[in-house]
Amino acid sequence: MTQYKGECDCGAVKFVCEGEPLFTQYCHCNKCREIAAASTRNADKSGYGYTAAYLKSNFNIISGADNLDEIPKTSANHFLCKHCHSLIYGISLDLSKQAGIGVNANNFSFKETMHKSFKPVRHIWYANRIIDFKDGLPKYKDAPEEQFGSGELYSD
Repeated sequence: MTQYKGECDCGAVKFVCEGEPLFTQYCHCNKCREIAAASTRNADKSGYGYTAAYLKSNFNIISGADNLDEIPKTSANHFLCKHCHSLIYGISLDLSKQAGIGVNANNFSFKETMHKSFKPVRHIWYANRIIDFKDGLPKYKDAPEEQFGSGELYSD
């Protein structure tokens, strides 16, 4: 099975994911923007989150677990590097929704180009965006139904 390795901006936290992401997406929610603004990684400061969905069972911290800060938010816990403040991953506070996690896709290391399975498939919480996108991807007002949102698409 393919493995994708990643690390925070300063290298203090390293992780590995088994297999392809379930999907990737851009998230425009307030908490993603707030957390990303604290990171030292320029790619994180883009005004939105870029997350890769993985099953929790396919994600492992391989070094630096003691360098993680847990930041509880309204609906999820976010785990950031204590040093560079790069978001590593987030997980729902709802125990029934903890099979999957969102991994900060900016942290992955690709040998050449980004693998096609990491191409984002949608925007979520687009109603909260601070940047407009003309990329042809679906734009959800909040989130798709399978992510416990309304499934309502945003209309320009």
